[in-house]
Amino acid sequence: MKFILSIDTEGDNQWDFGRELTVENIKYVPRFQDLCEKYLIKPAYLVTSEVCEDNFAKELFKDYLSKNKVEIGAHLHVWTTPPFQDKTGYRFNDPNHAFANEIPVDFLSEKIKKLTNQVQNSFGIQPLSFRSGRYGFNEDLARILTDNHYIIDSSVTPYVNWSGYHGFSGSSGGPDFIKKSPFPYEYTFPNGSLLELPVTILPTHRLLNRNLSIARYYFRNVDDSIFLRVFRKFLFKNQPLWLRPLPEMDITLLNELLNEAINIKLPYIVMMFHSSELMAGCSKYRPDKDSVEKLYELMERFFFLLQNKKIDSVTLTEAAKKFKI
Repeated sequence: MKFILSIDTEGDNQWDFGRELTVENIKYVPRFQDLCEKYLIKPAYLVTSEVCEDNFAKELFKDYLSKNKVEIGAHLHVWTTPPFQDKTGYRFNDPNHAFANEIPVDFLSEKIKKLTNQVQNSFGIQPLSFRSGRYGFNEDLARILTDNHYIIDSSVTPYVNWSGYHGFSGSSGGPDFIKKSPFPYEYTFPNGSLLELPVTILPTHRLLNRNLSIARYYFRNVDDSIFLRVFRKFLFKNQPLWLRPLPEMDITLLNELLNEAINIKLPYIVMMFHSSELMAGCSKYRPDKDSVEKLYELMERFFFLLQNKKIDSVTLTEAAKKFKI
């Protein structure tokens, strides 16, 4: 099993819809990069349109690339990636943050082409890895990515249903990933294929991980059932577990998740979080300096755990090039 660290590298406070677009959090990346290098971890920074246009980000990531310390991929935020249209959900930095699967395919294709060109022009590389903002992903987007020479996506969040969330009024909502596998799989098209490597999200409680049908029924219906919510409160807290350094996560839970991944023989585990979490007050998850220090403490303990278990790091693109279905 190999470990992949993916970072959605984006503007500040993207949960505060419609705020002024800034990228101050990129100035806090070097400290984290130093930690990664200490443990021989090569992160995949998946960059948005606004990061591509920032001079500090350009110089920083080009330097890391020249030393082969990082991977740079693409991260689509529909609301900040050109082109735009003058209607709700389609404008620049619109307060409605649309899922990629909610906008017309032709319009989505234009945005992917633009974002790909921005990465190429800013960092001098063809991006091969991708994640969609708000995890908005479907087969249409997979086909567009293949058309633009991407080889791997990591937008799918197994056991999670986003369809109850809408980017704007009257839209179709986000994708439903309840039945998606945590294992890698391929989308195949006449012009090529795209490997899907989902974010690592697993049920770890023994009443859920032994029967996936029961687990999926539970995750689909828990919010609408008083009976199932009792189970969530007393038995299934934090289920399923995400490989994310969320405030409610600790090293015990991360180790539990890691052991489950080993038990089911996942070939890759994919951790994700946001670059804005590295800057105090720039993310709802890390509101102050103390919370950022706790993030660093947790990440170092997790990296040390990986080291002890002899789990090496690869990038998304390295995994795609080596993986065989």
